[in-house]
Amino acid sequence: MEQVNTTSASLPKDSFNWSDFLSFKLMVTLRIIQIIYIIVAIFITIGALFVMFKGEQRGYGSSSMMPGGFLGGLLVLVFGNIGWRIWCELMIVVFRINKSLTNIDNNTSAKR
Repeated sequence: MEQVNTTSASLPKDSFNWSDFLSFKLMVTLRIIQIIYIIVAIFITIGALFVMFKGEQRGYGSSSMMPGGFLGGLLVLVFGNIGWRIWCELMIVVFRINKSLTNIDNNTSAKR
């Protein structure tokens, strides 16, 4: 069962705080990673489809270091997208840990 955090510290602030932004307390990288993930996943998919259907014609066959043919493109399509997803999830976990630690710090400093 998934645990839902409904504390007031997880709610977004009403206004943008330039002080937090300039002191790197506000992280914008999480949203950027999500946008870049989509863009790169599209490029991986397009590249894999290109290799699947045009790879051997362009010389990306068994005699070169590039995977070619339908099977090579299929491998790039599946494992390329899975690997890219895992990498982005690892980066997002780091930023979410930072956000959770910031919430803990804010909650404990407010109680003092």
